[in-house]
Amino acid sequence: MLAPCDKFASEYHVVFNARKSNDLYINLCANRSCISATLPCFSVGSKHIAFVDEWPHLGHIITTSHDDKADIISKRNTYVVK
Repeated sequence: MLAPCDKFASEYHVVFNARKSNDLYINLCANRSCISATLPCFSVGSKHIAFVDEWPHLGHIITTSHDDKADIISKRNTYVVK
């Protein structure tokens, strides 16, 4: 899907900001022993897109750890007044 974006960008003089995008590698195994040694490399506009362990999406925190702890803490902190 990124190759058509690059083609569109060059054709219509559009710039995609890779710094505002990140990749999540969500492992289907419960333990981390079956993580692939080499992750794919994605880029848009010849800029590398980094892999992260958590990222906000539509007001929620999506994580690679198969739990909602980061999202719960994020929502709890919006109600706690310091």
